[in-house]
Amino acid sequence: MLHQIGLYVHIVAILLAGAGGIGGAIVEHSFWQKIPSNIDAAKTIFPILKTTGKFIITGILLFLLSGLLMLQSVHWVFLSQPWFLVKFGLFLCLPIRAGLIAETAFMHIGSEIQKDQMDAVLLMKLKSKMRRFHLIQYGIVLTIIFLVIFRF
Repeated sequence: MLHQIGLYVHIVAILLAGAGGIGGAIVEHSFWQKIPSNIDAAKTIFPILKTTGKFIITGILLFLLSGLLMLQSVHWVFLSQPWFLVKFGLFLCLPIRAGLIAETAFMHIGSEIQKDQMDAVLLMKLKSKMRRFHLIQYGIVLTIIFLVIFRF
């Protein structure tokens, strides 16, 4: 029964993190499109963009909790397998990178769009930084999925 509960919570975590990720990508795309033409609309969208991260963090915490629950239900047997250790390490990289890179970038973006005279060059650097951040995060997620499916 413990394993089934963990699996159910794992699926809920996938939905939360996925919804936050997809929603965040859509809102962020709209945000960057609005900056040159309608800064007031971009300022309105920005808090929504920050909220999508809360869905992702909630999903990641549920992933961790349900993953530990399922590990306990199989008596921690996967901890001895290299594919699982790599997957778990990559999984831990996701929120750490988000906290170190995305959080600080969003703080800079938020302060920059509040200024009367925005620095367009700085905003484009931050946009590029966020694009790299997302590409690497997606790469990590795809690697985790690959490891789960093929279990090397």
